[in-house]
Amino acid sequence: MTKSDELRRQGLLEHLAQVHALAQAIASAIAAIEKNDLIKFESYVAAQETICNRLAGTKWAVLSSTAEKAPSGENPDAQLLREIYQAHLALAQLNRVYAALLKGARKSVALIASLYRSHGEGYDRGPLPSLQRRTWSCEV
Repeated sequence: MTKSDELRRQGLLEHLAQVHALAQAIASAIAAIEKNDLIKFESYVAAQETICNRLAGTKWAVLSSTAEKAPSGENPDAQLLREIYQAHLALAQLNRVYAALLKGARKSVALIASLYRSHGEGYDRGPLPSLQRRTWSCEV
């Protein structure tokens, strides 16, 4: 294996690790949303941004086209490229779940904010009906 092949394989392994780290950060963010833990959610979002910036610097498009064209016998990295492709598919599915969860959470937050903004407007602020009724009483 030449030095350039070794560097390429190392880059592929690093890319795969980053994709798995991003999937883990997304799964952790989903768990933080479920637990209403804003601080953890914010830290996982920051981690996702960092990982996405690292992944944006890689040349995945070139690698994926190489993986599809080269048969496994010719390309020693074909198995690794398939693993990367499968990791990207799993990440895409997780991303769809995450997007749906965030959309639902956004609607819930908007509803709660709307309720708090109204401060009970539209409700009768007078005394309760039971306090308005007059009753007679006498002592014996």
